[in-house]
Amino acid sequence: MCGIVGMWDRQSANGVDTSLLSTMATAIAHRGPDDQGLYVDGNLGLAHRRLAILDLSSLARQPMSTPDRQHTIVFNGEIYNFRELQQRYLRDVPLVSTSDTEVLLHLLARQGVAALSLLRGMFSFAWWNRQQQTLILARDPFGKKPLYYFNDPHVFLFASEPKSLLLHPRVSRQLQPSAVSKYFLYEYVPAPTTIYRDIHQIPLGHYAFVTDKEFSVREWWRPTYLPKRQFTSEDEAGEQLEQKLRVAISRRQVADVPVGVFLSGGLDSTAITAYLADAGKQTHSFSVSFNERSFDESQYAYGAARALQTIHHTVKFNLKSFHETLAAVGPSIDIPLADASLLPMYQVSKIARRYITVGLDGDGSDELFAGYGTFSAAIWAERLRWLPAWATILLQQVVNLYPPKYSNFSFDFKLKSFLKGLGYPLGSRNQIWLGSFTEREMQDLLQPQWHTPGSLFSDIEALAPRMSQLETLDAVSLLTVVHYLHNDILVKLDRAAMMVSLEARTPFLDIDLAEFVMRLPAHLKRNKYLLKKIMRGRIPAEIIDRPKKGFGIPLGYWLKGPLYDWATTVLNSSKLAADGVLQPAAVQRLLYEHKRGRHDHRKKLWTLLTWQLWYDRWIAQRSYQ
Repeated sequence: MCGIVGMWDRQSANGVDTSLLSTMATAIAHRGPDDQGLYVDGNLGLAHRRLAILDLSSLARQPMSTPDRQHTIVFNGEIYNFRELQQRYLRDVPLVSTSDTEVLLHLLARQGVAALSLLRGMFSFAWWNRQQQTLILARDPFGKKPLYYFNDPHVFLFASEPKSLLLHPRVSRQLQPSAVSKYFLYEYVPAPTTIYRDIHQIPLGHYAFVTDKEFSVREWWRPTYLPKRQFTSEDEAGEQLEQKLRVAISRRQVADVPVGVFLSGGLDSTAITAYLADAGKQTHSFSVSFNERSFDESQYAYGAARALQTIHHTVKFNLKSFHETLAAVGPSIDIPLADASLLPMYQVSKIARRYITVGLDGDGSDELFAGYGTFSAAIWAERLRWLPAWATILLQQVVNLYPPKYSNFSFDFKLKSFLKGLGYPLGSRNQIWLGSFTEREMQDLLQPQWHTPGSLFSDIEALAPRMSQLETLDAVSLLTVVHYLHNDILVKLDRAAMMVSLEARTPFLDIDLAEFVMRLPAHLKRNKYLLKKIMRGRIPAEIIDRPKKGFGIPLGYWLKGPLYDWATTVLNSSKLAADGVLQPAAVQRLLYEHKRGRHDHRKKLWTLLTWQLWYDRWIAQRSYQ
């Protein structure tokens, strides 16, 4: 796992500015504390910060070039099947290292972008073909590894994080108007755009083709749910699933550094830990605990650790941890991201880094195996499409009379969220459930110049032709993979882990396993049916049978009590008025209603707080709150 940066100064007569390029790389030094390197070819420069995982020697240093200097690469990620690729395609190539980077470089030199479909791993990279004067940037199928870019006629830039690009004088901090409203809908800005007008992302499963005059982005992979796989029995399907899951986990143990696991005590992380235990190695496992019972999973994590005999470590996340973590994390987050679980994820990553350099994580399973409550909610909502709008409004009014509870995914929270989404089509409804503010709510929240109602759901509407061919469960899975997983879950995981120079790996997003699960019949996926079936008898039954518990923090309680004064300071009305994005009166009303217990505004308030903390640091460039 590493950080990559590049600059192609298309019009400079003096070559690339190596001082600026080095400064841009230093900005993401946390992604690669073990080594650094620079490559310059006229007006093109590549920089690399290395976190050494495979071949810890200097022979694996990047940027890496072929012996004839015609091909050079900077690479962030891991190619787990690099040894098999070397044996199959590069037997005649004398390699000087035992790194996956060198295999990837030579494979690209021989096969070009056709090599992408052969890779099993997570990656973002930039490959310079000196003879053809072309630069190829590519991102893995699920977008696990980030890749941002800036492009104009004068210069092309790329980096693992926007903060590097913002150091270049041509890159503005000006906001993208349509992205502002999308942030308050999604709680993130969906790729390929970002909150910055001048900065974009390579989306999942895409690559960019760059020359001194040309730029284009092309798709090389997409999630595919049809045709459905056929099995003679559920047992046959389970055997194939188990074989693919075992291979996925085995691949992610390839490392020359210690490997451990994030063990929440849920089905997904416990299943991964069980397969690690099969390998006969004693594993370090890590989890988070909370004082608030509805958020705390530590008893299940301890139970799984005892059953599977891991060396278990738990970190307590409380109000003190909140303030300490926010102070450490906040200044580094250069994009607005309203996923509060970033904070405990950072905390547990920090503890894990004392013992391991690679941590396996269960992300991706809920999106593929229909584990979220939104999957069942979507099926019920489709059955209730006959319900007239007036009836939905009446139900909302009645339910809103019930006083809110602030426990984790309380019944009233789920019911109110469900009713809020009724009346929307399937795709928009799913996002209303996952996000914070509706279109109507944003009319009161945002200053008029930031209203972009026509484009608010454009990213979801772009998926409509593909969704129309799928049954409800698969359509929701596609939406969740392309949007929530890609732009939230994997960004949170990457940022939290890389801030402490820890590599996070996601076995459920192994491409062979994921493509198999996508094409399973819906009844084998719903509520993780087949995964539970193959794990029964291998892990404790209470873990398999317990309800899904989201990874959150007790913001509802805290914002009503001990964090209220802090929140009012961050969301100061005078400051909001000066910024010209949010309507101060609407924000103050949300704070007031939450404080008085009239409504549970935890998601809305955290979305606002995350926005303002980011805006203070990266746009207004105020001292951090």
